[in-house]
Amino acid sequence: MFPTTQAQIYLAGLRGQFQTDGFRSFRTFNFGEYRAVAREPLGTLEVLNDETLMPECGRELIVEQFCQVILLPLVGAIEVEEKGREPRFINSGEVLFLLASPDKHYIITNPYPDEAINYLQIRINDSQFLSTPMSSTGITVPFDLSEKNVLLPVRGYNGSSAHLFIGQYDGRAEGIFSSETADHNAFIFVIEGAFEVQNRLLERRDGLGLGNAETVEFEALSNGAILLVISGLAFEGNQS
Repeated sequence: MFPTTQAQIYLAGLRGQFQTDGFRSFRTFNFGEYRAVAREPLGTLEVLNDETLMPECGRELIVEQFCQVILLPLVGAIEVEEKGREPRFINSGEVLFLLASPDKHYIITNPYPDEAINYLQIRINDSQFLSTPMSSTGITVPFDLSEKNVLLPVRGYNGSSAHLFIGQYDGRAEGIFSSETADHNAFIFVIEGAFEVQNRLLERRDGLGLGNAETVEFEALSNGAILLVISGLAFEGNQS
C-alpha cells in the first residue's frame, strides 16, 4: 500500500521463479514459496504471475479464498476446465474473468502438441464482491489490438474492484490514463517492448505500482509495445 504519490518499480529480472519439467512461473508478488521484501500485494491485486506451459502440459489452479482470477493468453491459447464441466478455450486477444472458490479446482492446459504457450494469471481479492453466489463458469471478453495507440477497456464482472486496460503502441506514441478512482492503487505492466511511464523506464515484463495516481502519462519507446493497466485497486480493508 502506497502513501500519496509513491511509486514502486517491479523489475522483471527480480521476480520469483518456479519451474518444473512442463511449467514455469515468474511471480511479481509473493506467491507460494516465493517471499521477498516489498513484494506484498498491491491493494486488492494479490497475484500477477507470468506463466508458461510446455506442449500438452497442464497446471492445477487452486485458490485459498474467494477471489477473481483473470487469465490473459499472450502467446497461443489456453484451455481452462473446472472439474465436472466442459473446458473453455481462451485464445490470444481474449481475457477470461473467473470467479474462483476454494472448494473448486481448475486445470489450465496447453492444447498444442508442439508449441509452448504463455499467459498472465492475475488474482484480485474481491472477497466481499464474491460473497454472493454467482456462476463460476467465467466470462470471456475479446479485445482487438489492431486499434493502435489507445488503451482499450477490457470489462469483466460489474462491481469488481479492478479495471483492466490494454493497448498496443507505435514507437514515440504518447498516452495519458485517467483513473476514475484516483484514491486507489494502479499497476502498470509492460507486456512487450518498452515504455517511459511517469518518467520511469519500464522494459518487457517490468511493472510499476502507483498509489493515488489520478493520471498516468506514458510514452512507447519501441514499435509494437503493449501496455497493461490494472486500475481501481482498493487499499486493503477498503474494497469497493
